[in-house]
This record gives sequence, C-alpha cells and structure tokens, in this order.
Amino acid sequence: MNVVIVGAGLAGPLLAQGLRRAGIDVELYEREAADQPSQGYRIHFGPEGDLALRECLPPDLYDQVLATAGKRGSGVRVLDPQLRVVQEMLVPPSATEEETGRHLTLDRLTLRQILLTGIDVHHGASFQRYELLDDGRVRVFFANGAVTDADLLVAADGTHSRIRAQLLPDAEVVETGLSEVFGKTPLTEQARALTPAAALDGFCTVVGADGRFMPLAAHQYTSGGEDYLMWVVVAPPAMFPVDLPAADKAVLREVAAELVADWHPDLSALVRLGDPDSVHTTTVRTAKPLPHWETGPVTLVGDAIHTMVPAGIGAAVALRDAALLCRRVTERTGSLLDAVRAYETEMLDYGFAAVELSQRRGSSGKAPGPATP
Repeated sequence: MNVVIVGAGLAGPLLAQGLRRAGIDVELYEREAADQPSQGYRIHFGPEGDLALRECLPPDLYDQVLATAGKRGSGVRVLDPQLRVVQEMLVPPSATEEETGRHLTLDRLTLRQILLTGIDVHHGASFQRYELLDDGRVRVFFANGAVTDADLLVAADGTHSRIRAQLLPDAEVVETGLSEVFGKTPLTEQARALTPAAALDGFCTVVGADGRFMPLAAHQYTSGGEDYLMWVVVAPPAMFPVDLPAADKAVLREVAAELVADWHPDLSALVRLGDPDSVHTTTVRTAKPLPHWETGPVTLVGDAIHTMVPAGIGAAVALRDAALLCRRVTERTGSLLDAVRAYETEMLDYGFAAVELSQRRGSSGKAPGPATP
C-alpha cells in the first residue's frame, strides 16, 4: 500500500509519521523549495492536539516536542486598549492530563522540524492534478514533471488546496472581511518591560470598539531557544492605509504600529521592535460547511477541508485529522475506501463544528491568530 501526501506543514508530516510507524509506504510532497524560509510562530494545542502527536510520533520525537514546548501560561485574557483586563478564562493544569491530553504551546517551525525528522520530502513539487485509474488507485501529477501512483492521495495543502479545487469544486472558502499584519518581537529586556503581563502569562487579545483587535502571546521556551512575543494587528481592510500584499516588510511593520498608536503606547512600541523579517500579512478566511461527497482514493485533512478563523483550535483539529485518518487506515478491517469513508464522516462532523466555534470566537474579537498560511 502506498499513500501520497501533498503538503508538508504540520498535519501532513504527522500523518506520514503515523503511517510509517505502521509499515505503510508514504511519499510526502511540498511545493516550497527545501531552502525556502517558512513562516512560524507560537501556536497553541489543546488536549486533542497533544493526543494526536502522542499517537502518531515515535516516543523519542514526542519527547522532543515536550522538551521544546513553551512555558504554559495560566489562561486567556481580554484587555481594553489601555491594557486593563476585562475578561479572563483561566485553565489550571489538570492532574489527569497524562491520559486526557495536555495544553501545549509550541513554536511552529521547531515543531515542523521535529515532525519531518526521518521523512524524505519531495521539495519544489507543486501539485498540478490527479487522475483516477481503472484499478481504483490515483495518479498524481506535479508541475516539476514528477508523476506517482498511489492507493490514497491526501490533501494537506492548506487553505488554497488545489486538490480540494479538483475534488470538490463547489467547496467554498470565504473572506471574513478582516486583514491582519503579524510578526514577532524578540523578548529582550526592553521588550519584556513593554509586554503586558497577560501576554507573558498565557494569551491575550486587546479589543477595540471599532473592529480592531490585537492578539499577543509570549513564547518562552522551557529549555533553550530565543524567547519572543507573537503579535497580530487585525482590522477591516479599509482601516489599513496601504495595499498590504504589495507592501514590503518594513512598511507592514510601521503600518501595524500606526494602526494601534492611539492605544496604550507600549503596543506600538512592541510592534516597532519586531523583527522585520518575521512580518507578514494575510486575510482571515473561513470554510463553508458542505455535505459528504462520494468517497474515493482522494481525501483531505486540516485547512484543505475546514479552514477556520484563527481561534486557537485550528492546529489541534488538523493534527486530530491526521491521527484519525492514520488510525482508520492502519486499523481497518474492511476496504481502504471503507476506512476513508469512516474518517471523512467523523472529520466533517467535528471539523465544521470547530469552524463554527472559531467564527463565534472571532466575531467577539477574541481570536488568537495569526492565520498561518
């Protein structure tokens, strides 16, 4: 049996790890070149993300995940523009988290490096199209001329999935009417003095009354690593004075700082201290629910099927997809299609429930962000 996975973000490599542990041949393809720098910031995983990592990874790699995790804060807080706490949701450590899963904060780039350990990635291979074969398998074509056949093709290629576009041309991913500029600021002594206490002790969002909000969270390694503050400035596109996609990184950083200049002065100061190379922009998108399609040798995981507003749950749900699909395929008692159908049925249920939850959180201005492409 051979599985081809397109997309080497987080869910794709985790699925590859789990399938390899079960003795299944896996090919992982990634459109980015091996030396192309990837974006990555602090991400939060709820218990389902921890359980997925634990299920699919070899024990030594899972231990590396825990060793490189960030310090756990006490919860989530909402602040007003003058940094006064207006709401808090504390999450105390659980005595049963060994069985029920941990809350983890991880650096995305560090986690991705761990997930790719031992995996041979075909870099610079942009998916082009697939064909269904008469024997029930699938042939996959890439823009670099590579062609491969598989028993199962898995789309882990994110919000702009080309596989989804071919498999489910009526599936919709829509703009929410929000744009964001995000980056990270090294936690030097100066930056720590400016950082709100709530951002050093978990996650916080500064919420304005005019559609602006600003998520903030420090990533402080439990052992080693360069600590940093992740920040995101979110607003309706009309509030940004430049064409964000066309602006360079220095301009993006200054625009973000100016957009919150009428709030507490520490906020714009923190943005201006940000590493310019880390600054990016994107828009906030969400997927519309869709009914189950006819199962075939092509399926999807993560943002490729249920893109959601950044709300601190998307990454964990994507990893849950990977673990569930791995389990259904490796523990199947019937056909491969039966296993994939069982996965899709369950995934669509919890995946779009998470999309709905993320929209509710996002509409209240409490969404963590950033949306990671």
